[in-house]
Parts: sequence; structure tokens; C-alpha cells
Amino acid sequence: MVDHKVCAVILAAGTSSRMGTAKQLLKIKDKKLLEHVLELVLEHSFEKVIVVLGHKAKEIKEGIVCASTRVCWVYNPNYRLGQSTSFVTAIDHIDSPFQSVMFFLGDQPFIKSETVSIVLEEGRRRAREVSAPFVIRPIYDEKPGHPIYWGNFKNIDFSILTGDTGGRGLLQFVEKVNFVVKDRGILFDIDTLEDYQRALQWVSQKV
Repeated sequence: MVDHKVCAVILAAGTSSRMGTAKQLLKIKDKKLLEHVLELVLEHSFEKVIVVLGHKAKEIKEGIVCASTRVCWVYNPNYRLGQSTSFVTAIDHIDSPFQSVMFFLGDQPFIKSETVSIVLEEGRRRAREVSAPFVIRPIYDEKPGHPIYWGNFKNIDFSILTGDTGGRGLLQFVEKVNFVVKDRGILFDIDTLEDYQRALQWVSQKV
């Protein structure tokens, strides 16, 4: 059986307006925030990893250490119009061999590798069995988080997305499969200075 190809996307184009500085470059322990997310994603068997940048794209790309040839940096010129534009930008840069895509957020460094494996493998399994588009989401404390697997995504019209909703505007049109996980990291976004302080505390408690 031909392997079902899945592309990973990291959305990191935001303005960090609530942080006041480019949060992608904030240090958490020995790495920058976006480096933690890249490291997590690259642990898994994605043949291509698209990182969507926008605000301060040049500064961020130059400030991130990543030698992997699987990583493709993409610029979204419309990043100020909301996350949906980054979502569509990523879709436009996915090559024909890929049938599914898995979205990560660039400000969520604490997702467990096990969670990624669960969502990825279940997505691959389901995509081999059905041709209709579907979504797989991890759930913690009855709340959906990331990463989100979009199966058979080429049958979806992403052009209708607008604003800062990401892919949520399309969820009503696809089958949704939820997986409960023991991983509060799927809900931990680092948006504010207070979030950053909590992130540093999280790391110190794990040492």
C-alpha cells in the first residue's frame, strides 16, 4: 500500500500584539519558542514542514536555528487580516503528493510527542479508508486543541475562510473525530507576558 503523505504546517505569522515583541523568538530554557515547536514536529514522519511567517518574518527566520531540509519557510503578506490568511497561504504551498495536512500553532511548545503520534496515525489510518474530507482533533478538559489533522483536504474549499478564525469556519462542512488526550499542552498558547511567565514556570517544574 502506498503511504498516505501528510504535510505539517506551523502557523507563526501573527503580530504578537499582546506580547509586545516577536514571541516566536522568546527563549524557553535553551531554545526559542518556535524552535521548540519545530523540534516537536520534526520528530515525526512528515516529509514536508511548512512554516508560515508574516510579522517580522525576516527577523524571525534569521533568528531560528533549523537545519532540516524538510522545512519550507513561507511568507504570508496578508497576515494582518487574520489567521485564516495564513491557513490559506499554507494550503496554496502544499504539493500534489500530499493528501492530508496537520496544523500546529507556533506558540504551543508543550504538546506531547505522544499526542502528535496519536492524531497523525489515526488520521493516516482513516484517510486510507475514506475519500471524504474529515478532521481529527485532540481534546483535553472537554476543549479541542492542536494539532489538527485535515484528511483529504483537497476536497475542501478553503477560499471561503476569512478573519482570525483559522480553519474553524470550515468545521461545519467536514466530519469531526475527537480524541481525548492527557495533554494540557494542546490548550497552552503563549500570547501574553503572563503566559510566558507561566511557560517558564512549567519548564522549571519539569526539571
